[in-house]
Amino acid sequence: MKQHFDQDWLNWIDANLVRECEKNGIFKILLDNEFDYHTIAAKLNYHPTTNPYLFENPLTGTQQPQTQNTLPRAAGDISGAALERALYLPNAKRLDDERLELYLVDDFLTAEECTQIIAAMRTQLTSSTLTNDLEPDQYYRTSKTCNLGASTDPFIHEIDQRICRYLGIDIAFSESMQGQYYDVGEEFKAHTDYFEACDWETHCAVQGQRTYTFMIYLNDTEAGGETTFTHLEKTFHPKQGTAVIWNSLNPDGSVNPDSMHWGKPVSKGYKAIITKWFRSCTRDGSKTGMQTKVANEYIPHYTKIGFEKRQLPEPLFLKIKAFYEQNKMMPESESIPGDFVYKAGVQTFQPSSELVSLSSTLRDEIHDTLKALLEQWSNTVLEPTYVYGIRVYRDQAVLKTHRDRLDTHIISAIINVDQEVQEDWPLLIEDNYYRPHQVILKPGEVVFYEGARLTHGRPTPLQGNSFANIFTHFKPVSPHSGCTKAVMGNITPLANSPN
Repeated sequence: MKQHFDQDWLNWIDANLVRECEKNGIFKILLDNEFDYHTIAAKLNYHPTTNPYLFENPLTGTQQPQTQNTLPRAAGDISGAALERALYLPNAKRLDDERLELYLVDDFLTAEECTQIIAAMRTQLTSSTLTNDLEPDQYYRTSKTCNLGASTDPFIHEIDQRICRYLGIDIAFSESMQGQYYDVGEEFKAHTDYFEACDWETHCAVQGQRTYTFMIYLNDTEAGGETTFTHLEKTFHPKQGTAVIWNSLNPDGSVNPDSMHWGKPVSKGYKAIITKWFRSCTRDGSKTGMQTKVANEYIPHYTKIGFEKRQLPEPLFLKIKAFYEQNKMMPESESIPGDFVYKAGVQTFQPSSELVSLSSTLRDEIHDTLKALLEQWSNTVLEPTYVYGIRVYRDQAVLKTHRDRLDTHIISAIINVDQEVQEDWPLLIEDNYYRPHQVILKPGEVVFYEGARLTHGRPTPLQGNSFANIFTHFKPVSPHSGCTKAVMGNITPLANSPN
């Protein structure tokens, strides 16, 4: 690693800083040119808020010389080309065993979602089949199956999309989502999900080999029905909403016999699961565009869900409300880059939003009060970065769904100051499982949220005269703190022992 910049590099860095180029991009270019991390950080006086090796290099695709990305290659790519980024699965626990890439994710689906999927499955179950017609054991697989991917139900489609987005693989690289149902005595004997050489021409000629399996338990089976990885002596008991994810391939793209698993017989009750398989190519044979996650999705998550609604301490709210009442008739015009706030289908000279600037004293009090609350919520030492003034949205305003800035808006809060509305104006936000939520804030309420990670916005036009709120933002003092780290292989370990 290079620990000194020559004059040409120093000139290049200074020129890009003067141009106010994005520092994460500068950082990535220097890393790709084999400069030492600490040397770069000292020169830029900047530490990235997430793993810099996961950033897009802004020079990619140009004639500028580049070096090989130093991240380890992700498993499952049989084409020989490394995946662009490593997997990052919020709230996942990874099996502490080098023989198999395997993750466990509790509560991926809610109880209500599981119940709804089971109801949809039961109307279309048929006897399960095998890809190999030559299997002599007629009791090798005795479950029932339904093709959920063929469903026209928007709810089923949303679950399908959520699995893909959580894994970060485009749906074009997947198979149709399947539901499986096991009654007492039914099982799927020890098998692997990848296709054997004899099945390659039939099943893999276009879409390639199976890579990841994403399996979700839809109920707590009363007895039996465990999933056992036979070579690893690792057993999972069906728990409603829990996802088990594994890669059937080795890092070099070869099939992994250690992915052998057995869906054991149900001895009491029933077992319902959904399974989605992913391939090394798209359905039309393309090998490009597999990974879908952007840099924001690799930021460490700090809470399980990613947001929480609370009541703002009353003394602070009363000060904010009094300030707003005194100054609301003197708003400033507001210009927001990227048209993030706009009027929905309305031709009017009235702006979509205006700004009431805060006093420095009130701004500091807001930061100081929320810093303590957000540190407790995120279990992270924070430093303040920005308090926006009181933004006042006007009738028919829309706030585009977006993620916040990577450098400064990691942990944030929105305070509802005042509203004159005909109906509630919900904040649409996705959690760390990519589940959508609608959050209704009344005056005096605040929502804590991981703004740079989670998509959020107000896509429904405001019905009313005004909606006033304050945004305040923080970033962690330690750039890589959080529930998990955005580095491949650094997910919370899952002990390799029977459970």
